[in-house]
Amino acid sequence: MRKLLTLSTAVLAASTGFAQQKPNIVFILADDLGYGDISAFNPESKIQTPNIDNLTRCGVTFTDAHASSALSTPSRYGIMTGRYAWRTEFKEGVLGGYSGPMIKEGRRTIANMLSDCGYNTACIGKWHLGWDWTMLPDAKNEKDVDFTQPFKNGPMDRGFDYHFGIPASLDIAPYVYVENNRVTALPDHEIAPDKGLNLMHGGVAGADFEPVECLGKITEHCISYINSQKGSDKPFFVYMPITAPHTPVLPTEEFQGKTPIGAYGDFVVMIDDVVRQVVGALRENGQLENTIVVFTSDNGCAPYVDVKGLEKQGHYPSYIYRGYKSDIYEGGHRIPLIVSWEGHLKGRENSSLVSLTDFYATFAEMTGSKLAANEAEDSFSLWPILTGKKKSVRKDMIYQSGKGFLAYRTDEYKLVFHGGSGGWSYPSSKKDLKDKPAIQLFNLDKDAAEKRNMIKNKSNDELVEEFTRKIIKDVKNGRSTPGKKVKNDTGDCWKQIEIFMK
Repeated sequence: MRKLLTLSTAVLAASTGFAQQKPNIVFILADDLGYGDISAFNPESKIQTPNIDNLTRCGVTFTDAHASSALSTPSRYGIMTGRYAWRTEFKEGVLGGYSGPMIKEGRRTIANMLSDCGYNTACIGKWHLGWDWTMLPDAKNEKDVDFTQPFKNGPMDRGFDYHFGIPASLDIAPYVYVENNRVTALPDHEIAPDKGLNLMHGGVAGADFEPVECLGKITEHCISYINSQKGSDKPFFVYMPITAPHTPVLPTEEFQGKTPIGAYGDFVVMIDDVVRQVVGALRENGQLENTIVVFTSDNGCAPYVDVKGLEKQGHYPSYIYRGYKSDIYEGGHRIPLIVSWEGHLKGRENSSLVSLTDFYATFAEMTGSKLAANEAEDSFSLWPILTGKKKSVRKDMIYQSGKGFLAYRTDEYKLVFHGGSGGWSYPSSKKDLKDKPAIQLFNLDKDAAEKRNMIKNKSNDELVEEFTRKIIKDVKNGRSTPGKKVKNDTGDCWKQIEIFMK
């Protein structure tokens, strides 16, 4: 990896920010952006992202950061709740655009917590955690929605004061914009199914919905919200889950041809410009020095954006790591992560284990919020790392493949409770897995590309036993953080490791 700009050890000028007001937070979450797509993380990237890279000058760049899942919905659940999604009834895959809410009533979110700390809160972008549409009186299936009526149990009922965005991924119907708890325009046409980079599953679309305009509209609404907070006596939290570079890959004309690798690279450059616009608005309003900007992704790059073609052109979205979105291998869930705070943090790199679930506890510590026993059960505060007091806060973590298989990770090792990718990459089918060991053990310090399964070496039996005991403990305790034992939504057992739970 290219050596990032390194200044002196980061310290916070605590009297500067907190004496006036708690810092604002802008959390930008890309959709299916690979670790190797950002030039600050991949020195050989065919995509230059100067605006994202610029965040590293005033921030901590985490090089061993992970989504809690290799897919969108469970990853976002982890961010919102500080809890692993496999503790819920939702064990694998993603929700659809008509799905009910994954975050159950009564489960606190990061937005609830920050709202209680005096923050104005906004969710602007892709939700993909479900809500309850109002159904037609004679509804026969989930698509029989009464779009004239408000929906329930979406962002507005999970702690956010303002909401603009879309229900799920950009390729999933219904294709409608929503503001607060209503659609902005009734569906009046259908979008036909499409394949390839323009992947669309097809379905009804609102009168004001054009897929190519979606990223721009999210950006416009985010900047408008930021502008509306200028001069407010309350801090704000903007959760900005953008829709790119997830399919359909639709860079606008301004960005077409910006990279030598085609539309996907151009779309990532468009994301870089979104960061430019957001940071520019904060700077223009005099808000930047009191705003923490987080930039990251919900999982790895999707293989269906023609990653083989990108690799042939010398661009590797997963960098040196194996696998892509949905896989338990590192490319499925290792993601770029930068936490930037101009005037308070100085650029440095951190290689400790980090999960996106950790932002709940991080912002709780920052604001002095005391967490309940059944809140943010898998969230470790990064605040000591950001303030320069510690280099790491985690000894281990658990992450999940698209098909729901789990892996236990320490600084050095990774134990996968499955014989294959657990996702879409080889090996994944029963035929692929025939005659392969049922579990995999990798030493990531020596084998970052996960080429050598160490499980056949009997000298590693003690490690396997130790890690198995630890993951079983974390499953049964209902939490991986210190604290009182709590319940999982579906009991203590998890099917993907139950053969080891004896």
